[in-house]
Amino acid sequence: MNRNLFAVACCAALSGCAALERLPIPPASATPPPRVEEMDATHAAPPTPVPPDADPSSPAFVEERAQQAYETGRLDVAEGYYLQLIRLKPREATPWFRLGNLYAEQGRLDSAERAYREALRRRDDAKTLHNLGLVQVKLGVGALREAQKRLPPDESARRETREFLRVLLEAVEQ
Repeated sequence: MNRNLFAVACCAALSGCAALERLPIPPASATPPPRVEEMDATHAAPPTPVPPDADPSSPAFVEERAQQAYETGRLDVAEGYYLQLIRLKPREATPWFRLGNLYAEQGRLDSAERAYREALRRRDDAKTLHNLGLVQVKLGVGALREAQKRLPPDESARRETREFLRVLLEAVEQ
């Protein structure tokens, strides 16, 4: 009974997810992966243009550079700028949220989870919670796959793990 309840809950959770950019669901799925949500304009305004002679240590300058690096795929540079922005604006949720997206895109799921939690500590936001949930599902699937590999073939937990994975992957394919 508990297994069926778990399967139904997982199916419901996965069917309501939006897509997560560059954070693929396990390869067994041929469907598009869930997508990381971006904050909309009501939550975070785009960086304001910074004049060429702007102070490189100003939050506006750092935020613009972080966004430029992120948009051009220079994620290592963007990460450095987001970390600097977090130091400059410690009470803001947006840099943590964007850092979480960056980590999720790189597959650094533990770091993404921590960043989303920090963003939520600063502002309760549905999109941040959504992205946190997607990262946690991905971590859970990975843990179940690893458990299945490590458990002895005759272990009942291995059969249950296989069943959980099957149900999760079927839910993603629907």
